[in-house]
Amino acid sequence: MTLFQDPDAVPRTAASRLADVLDAFGAVGDRAAGNAPGTARRKAAAAVSIARATGRTEDDANALYFAGLLHAVGAIGNLGLRRGNAFSDRTATMARWDFPADGARVCAGIAALPSPVADLVRWQAEAWDGTGFPDQLRWHGIPAAAQLLQLADIVARTTEPDEALVIVGGLAGRGIGPDHANAFVRWFHLTGGEVEPVAVPLDALRADATPPAPLVDLLADRIDAHNAAEGRRLRITRVADAIAERIGLAVAERDALALATRTFAAGELGHATAEHEMFDPLARLGIAERAENAAAAADLFDGNETFAHAAEILRARAAWFDGTGEPSLLHDAIPKGAQILAAAIAYDALESHHRTQIREDRTAPADRLDTAAGTQFDPAVARALLDVTKAHA
Repeated sequence: MTLFQDPDAVPRTAASRLADVLDAFGAVGDRAAGNAPGTARRKAAAAVSIARATGRTEDDANALYFAGLLHAVGAIGNLGLRRGNAFSDRTATMARWDFPADGARVCAGIAALPSPVADLVRWQAEAWDGTGFPDQLRWHGIPAAAQLLQLADIVARTTEPDEALVIVGGLAGRGIGPDHANAFVRWFHLTGGEVEPVAVPLDALRADATPPAPLVDLLADRIDAHNAAEGRRLRITRVADAIAERIGLAVAERDALALATRTFAAGELGHATAEHEMFDPLARLGIAERAENAAAAADLFDGNETFAHAAEILRARAAWFDGTGEPSLLHDAIPKGAQILAAAIAYDALESHHRTQIREDRTAPADRLDTAAGTQFDPAVARALLDVTKAHA
């Protein structure tokens, strides 16, 4: 299922679309790291505000914006956070110290970003006294802009401005250099510690250097790795695309569905167990949990224009055709893409379970799913899935 192929979609500049994909990376990174929603955007805005108030160049401010936005991408797929890891607490903690370095590697692979971004992400957790990570830089060996990003992190994680001021004061001379702590105080007095939204510096992106579609696929693969479900999005995308083609889904709907198949599992990040491992995908037991994961994935893309239509699909994918799911949409009130995504997810879970069984009389996944036509699934979608699976049997 190819991304960004709808000729009738609202025109977007290449830079705007790429910026939306980077924003999605930032939001998913926050969820993987356990940060509050919106931390990445707030950190990006705080970094720009502090940079401008302390006399940094606009190039520095632009690099700090994207470093703030992508500050937690290293958490997606991190070994210490992956589902099912058998590490001791100590080993898991050490693995989590690799967040910045792994995030820097991701950023270094995105040629469109300003060149300092990768280093800023790598060194954002270094401490003035040399006790930070991953490289234990100290004193003036820590780039000044990386210290500003650390200050922005404190602002982004506090709910009251005075709280950030107290934290920075306590870290002066240890985690934060004295000059940077003083600069933060000046910024605080200028702004009252309030962070205003900033415009995305689109001109700082070399959009022709990084197509957005492979970047979305990279995000999807890292989500699968984090959830210990490598290859899942590929399987679900293939099934969903085949159903969409068979029922004649409009191009615009297929474009949104392509994004949804790649990002639905972001709602499961942070859970010890995948939803299909807890409940039979055709059982009513588990509706609330599936709806919670669906809403969590959709919420990640709040305010993201490129992902807005996909978010509608994500949010509705736990609805049942007969109106008894969550949300309680009925029949055609459920976006067709959501109905296809729900069927593809359920089929993949059934197929995965089916492959592990040794009984000769086990029911084929498509046949099981067909029994839920008219209740859980749109009959047309269920028939199309049955046709598709038989054609490839």
